[in-house]
Amino acid sequence: MENDLGLWTPVYIKLPINDKIKTSLEINPRIQKNITHINQLLVRPSIGYQLTKNLSVWQGYGWVTFYIPRFVREERLWQQLLHEKQFPKFTLINRFRLEERFIQDVSGVPLRIRYLLKGLYPLGKSKKWALVTADELFVNPDSHFKGPQSGIDQNRFFIGLNRKISENVSLEGGYQMQYINSASPLQDKLNHIILVNMYFNLPQLINN
Repeated sequence: MENDLGLWTPVYIKLPINDKIKTSLEINPRIQKNITHINQLLVRPSIGYQLTKNLSVWQGYGWVTFYIPRFVREERLWQQLLHEKQFPKFTLINRFRLEERFIQDVSGVPLRIRYLLKGLYPLGKSKKWALVTADELFVNPDSHFKGPQSGIDQNRFFIGLNRKISENVSLEGGYQMQYINSASPLQDKLNHIILVNMYFNLPQLINN
């Protein structure tokens, strides 16, 4: 199994249009090879609709470039169901995402299913700090020639701390273990990631 050390610094910007319609943008550079070379750049805009207080649906687009071991371009369409629930002592997030992937030099449209479970537990009375843990499973339902193979694609486990900087800004940092299940004859990969998430929740544009 191959091992590597990486640094990911995604920025998430959320802009609500009104009480129901939401927009978001993710810009996610990823550095690998023991934090010496950029490996990926992802740009993911999306629009969502708030069905209930805790449940929303999203439609998004992903523009992805890979640089190691060679340049590969990928575009994605994705649909997402997001459930966010605040309990008295913690917050629980469930996210189900379906991706349609348009990968350079791969015929057809590979599908990928992703499920994320994330929890935040506030620390102290001020609740400016929170313990965060998350796990996300990726599964390919089908196989494609020179492309993704059916079965588990990868799994990501994260543990870290969230710091609320202001009402609209928070910073999250910690350790992420990324296991990549590579198709034979390639070796599986275990990436040890220093993950720093930056969240910007902008004020709502239209007050109903």
